[in-house]
Amino acid sequence: YFAMELVEGESITDYADRHALTTRARIELFLGVCEGVQHAHQKGIVHRDLKPSNILVTDHDGRPVPKIIDFGVARVVTGRLTQRSMQTMAGQVVGTLDYMSPEQADPTGADIDTRSDIYSLGVVLYQLLTGLLPFEHGSEAGVAISEVQRVIREVDPPTPSTRLRRQSGTATALAPRHGTDERTLIRQLTGDLDWICLEALEKDPARRYASASELAADLRRHLADEPVLAGPPGAAYRTLKFVRRNRGAVLAGAVVLLGVVLGILGLISGRLE
Repeated sequence: YFAMELVEGESITDYADRHALTTRARIELFLGVCEGVQHAHQKGIVHRDLKPSNILVTDHDGRPVPKIIDFGVARVVTGRLTQRSMQTMAGQVVGTLDYMSPEQADPTGADIDTRSDIYSLGVVLYQLLTGLLPFEHGSEAGVAISEVQRVIREVDPPTPSTRLRRQSGTATALAPRHGTDERTLIRQLTGDLDWICLEALEKDPARRYASASELAADLRRHLADEPVLAGPPGAAYRTLKFVRRNRGAVLAGAVVLLGVVLGILGLISGRLE
């Protein structure tokens, strides 16, 4: 038998909604999930069924701590157990469709590695931020599994902010759970978080974040108002990030520059007069 820790918690999405966590607080909580997944990957374990109900949040010393549970369909990709865990059943889809990577949703494919979990993390992050899944393929509404698999493998998801703009009723209901209003919530998701989610949800594993730690690093860059790797490398974007990180210094510099300009204009005006 296995003796395991009893986790008295609730799913990460339910916890975040019940405590009306802000977008920033949700990201900080999600960073702990990334650390747990990274640890498993370093041990050569692919979870293969990451979803909110398998990520429970419990309070520890007054702070929320996420716990990843249910490694029942996990795969070992390094070490002595590799050969025993590479194949579950030929043609069998293992995991939960709504959170499944394209390669995992392909019944003929066996090329599953840690990047499959990165995709699932992207779905969880998407849902944590928007309250919605990336696709409306209705996996629980009697839609054929083959059609759901096709959508996962072939259809590109909309950005989180676009998803909320299209469903304003959902955004209006969701915003109070983030401790804000609809317009502010959409603005918070636009840009960095859109790009981060889409990079985690890339169809091609080679185009996703290479590891959970890389995904976490980009989220930390966003929180610190630094340019994220998933974003465009344009000068305007980087300048905007610099201004946000250094508001005080930029404001002081702008005031000094304005004073100099006004002084020069005054001098020129006096000369002309």
